[in-house]
Amino acid sequence: MNPFKNLFFIAATTLLIFACEENLEDKIAKGGKKYGGEISFVETEKVSSFFPLYAYGLHDQRLLSNIFEPLLIEDSKTKRIEPNLAKKFSVKNNGKTIELIIRNDVFFHTDAYNDFEQKKMSVEDVKFSLEFACSGNKLNQLGHVLTKKIVGSEWFQKNSKSEFPSKGVSGIKIKNDSTITIELTNTFNNFTSILSHPSIVIFSKEAYLYYKDKSVHHPVGTGPFELESTDENQIVLERNPNYWKYDAYGNQLPFLSKIRVIKPNIAKNEQLLFSKGKTDILLQLPVDRLDFAFGTLKEAKNGRNLLHRILYRKGIKVNFLAFDCTTQPFNDERVRLAFYHAIDREKLWLNVLNGDGNIASKGFVPRSNIYSDEKIEAVKFDPVRARNYLQSAGYSKSNLFPKQQLFLTAKKGSLQSIFYSELARQIKENLGIEITVEHTDYATRNKLIEKGKIKLWKAGWVSDYPDSESYLGVFYSGYKGLNNYTWNLNKFKNAQFDSLFYQSILTKNQSKKLEFQNKCDQIIINQAAVVPLYTEDIFIVVNIRARDIEVSSSGIIDFSKTFIKEPELK
Repeated sequence: MNPFKNLFFIAATTLLIFACEENLEDKIAKGGKKYGGEISFVETEKVSSFFPLYAYGLHDQRLLSNIFEPLLIEDSKTKRIEPNLAKKFSVKNNGKTIELIIRNDVFFHTDAYNDFEQKKMSVEDVKFSLEFACSGNKLNQLGHVLTKKIVGSEWFQKNSKSEFPSKGVSGIKIKNDSTITIELTNTFNNFTSILSHPSIVIFSKEAYLYYKDKSVHHPVGTGPFELESTDENQIVLERNPNYWKYDAYGNQLPFLSKIRVIKPNIAKNEQLLFSKGKTDILLQLPVDRLDFAFGTLKEAKNGRNLLHRILYRKGIKVNFLAFDCTTQPFNDERVRLAFYHAIDREKLWLNVLNGDGNIASKGFVPRSNIYSDEKIEAVKFDPVRARNYLQSAGYSKSNLFPKQQLFLTAKKGSLQSIFYSELARQIKENLGIEITVEHTDYATRNKLIEKGKIKLWKAGWVSDYPDSESYLGVFYSGYKGLNNYTWNLNKFKNAQFDSLFYQSILTKNQSKKLEFQNKCDQIIINQAAVVPLYTEDIFIVVNIRARDIEVSSSGIIDFSKTFIKEPELK
């Protein structure tokens, strides 16, 4: 063969592929949409890892949910669990077996591990990903989600801290080249919901074996975007040209060329960047400042401000005051109850939050389409009762309560900072206890909690999958030791709670399930395991040019259908 002819053929082929990709960026898609362009936003916290099982914060999931995908998803409209990477699923054997038929048209992102060649997702990858989520590997921070629920998973967890046993998890079986079955230890009523967890996703087995611990820097998923680059200033995701999903018009997704995520350490004023058109999404802005910050539609058309749109979702994030329940002084239930009744939630809600969100006046679990708190005894502000609890715990003028530090993951001067400073003032006024507010970041706070160096902190929790177990499980002691990251950070333990919680995830009767969950919620309140304060609604401000951004009630953003269309102002 003529070597020059062969060289010409390779060059021509490369040019053709390059030309196709370039043309795609300028292509007008069906339905008035368009390929190409990029959007950017400032993330609220530093992304800790690119490995989905090691990333447990909302800020991590918001990024990684566009790189990795779960087997099942919750439909945003019907709220039903639907197929995703698994094209079909069924529940058999009286609820103790889940059968999943895996899609055969899904490819992993190209990467150095396979010389940038396309690699199709297989049942082996699915089995490996599920087993990893059950493992004792240090990169698995979510062992509590699946372990104990799958046959053989506890044994696997104990024997997979350094390397994986070859036989894997006995309850996860490959039936054929397109089907996998999961045998459960009991009739869990929410297991298909768990398979929609944004961090219980499918990743390449081959890529993990290539990168091992370095997988935290080399994400290889199946999602609409893949990692292009990351540095101290930003993270850049680029379009996955081999993505398997299409929209209702038959357009291959995604449309965007890039997503640029600016790290919070270099963005001192997110609002200013947004208002000047330097970013396209603003994740944090109090609802009472929306008009002040951006003005009216008429002003925008006259060029006086940025034309924008507000995406609102009724939030399912509960914000609360957390204690270390195992060490003094908060190992005493009376002390926790004193704090509980010394806080005027309604005053904080009205005067600081301006009525945004909802007061957490009852239990820990927010009201939703799957949970009702009608039977929970309401929380009452009662400073006299609070002082009586503190006195009964042995504190008085001659035995003063020790000064406390309240750790907060928010910037000084922010709305949260003002909220918790006012909360500290209320406790000082009603209990005489001195509290200083300490500002830190999310990762540092968690490390200090795990080392036992923090006794009091502000926390927030949002459901990772559509089941109240995701909230109540935070207090279930049976999950302790199943993952490296302690889910129950405040170390609360109650035998009655544990029993009721376990019954709630087994019963097939929905009314009984709610009854068990309500009783669990009431125990959290009666023993002041934490102090629920308010639930947070989602307000995201978007540059009008960024169209079809989908936001879940938990705050996760789906960019797979997003496209750029500049406004036509007259």
